[in-house]
Amino acid sequence: VSDSGLGFSHNRFIALIVSIAFLVVLFEGASELGGGMIKAQVEQTTSKFHPEKNAEDRLKPAMVLATEANIDNSVEETSEAVAAEWSAEGSCQQVIEGNDMLQFNLKEMVVSANCKEVTVTLKHTGAMPANVMGHNWVLTNNTDFMPVAQAGGAAGIENNYVPVGDQRVLAATTIIGGGQETSVTFSIDSLVVGDDYTFFCSFPGHYAIMKGAFKVI
Repeated sequence: VSDSGLGFSHNRFIALIVSIAFLVVLFEGASELGGGMIKAQVEQTTSKFHPEKNAEDRLKPAMVLATEANIDNSVEETSEAVAAEWSAEGSCQQVIEGNDMLQFNLKEMVVSANCKEVTVTLKHTGAMPANVMGHNWVLTNNTDFMPVAQAGGAAGIENNYVPVGDQRVLAATTIIGGGQETSVTFSIDSLVVGDDYTFFCSFPGHYAIMKGAFKVI
């Protein structure tokens, strides 16, 4: 049957239908393949972040953080241990520093009873002059600390804020300013092992903060 009026034969029409059907099948196959690839990608992504999957991999960052936290804690504990041992223990030659912030760098000084004498060197690490921010180092027993410190103010800077001839004073340095240092050497024969002694700066007002324990062991 001729279909020349439509511009193509019956056979061509059949071929066109077959071609369309083939393209439909090909499109569906491609869609299924594409859908499978998308599904696989989704499953892979879901598996990566699913709460019940890859638990071991997900724990790795937590383990790293825990290790870092342990290291940080160790550093803090070490710093605390160093602070707890903030002393010049066991030495007959003691060095202590004072600054412009009304601070001694030692809270405790410990000497051996075997020391025949002890030398304490005071270094002023600040910059202010002695008449403004002067420091000295004075030693008394605990009960005499406050009376001697208060009496020091009346003694004046010309006497290094230390009561002249006061037998309660076991040892004392001169007053110094920023950048200077001074020292005092004294026998500890009169000091009793285990008794409580206090060192302090007798500059008016400083002794309330700048003080510490002196021990003979």
